[in-house]
Amino acid sequence: MTAAERIQSKVKKTAAKKPAKRAVVATPRAPRPPAPASVWSQLQLQRDMTGLRAHDLVTKGVSVAVAKQVMGAFQIIDETQLYDVLGISQKTMRRRSVSATKTLDPNSSDRALRLVSVTSQAIDVLGSQEAAERWLASPAIGLDRRKPLDLLQSTEGTQMVKTLLTRMDYGVYS
Repeated sequence: MTAAERIQSKVKKTAAKKPAKRAVVATPRAPRPPAPASVWSQLQLQRDMTGLRAHDLVTKGVSVAVAKQVMGAFQIIDETQLYDVLGISQKTMRRRSVSATKTLDPNSSDRALRLVSVTSQAIDVLGSQEAAERWLASPAIGLDRRKPLDLLQSTEGTQMVKTLLTRMDYGVYS
């Protein structure tokens, strides 16, 4: 037997030892139940809104009912801190909530949008609302030991918090 014949013989033997491939039959799966929507995605203020829609919402004013819904969604951060972020007093909020048509002023509306946007991003990055709230209320090294929640009162501060969250999401801390 020549070398070529021996190789062909071995190939035939090993092919005979391999089990035949089975045909894959796709079985229909039961549809997955939709993931439970978070409070943040249920709110009318969504972080995926376009810039023009956000601008229109700020100039028109966020309704007091939606602002109260935002504040009620927080579990760890207390109301006084949230009033500081929104730049409105508890008395003013209570006075405006008497009327169903009352809205926040443009400055407070802008701050409410920022709060929802940053909180949603923090939930995405950190994995849960509890972790996001704890992070927002704790001093952060990347923010010169300032609380991210305190920085949401200005556009620049909000941008710094969003940048830090993006860096955390990508694993870049320095």
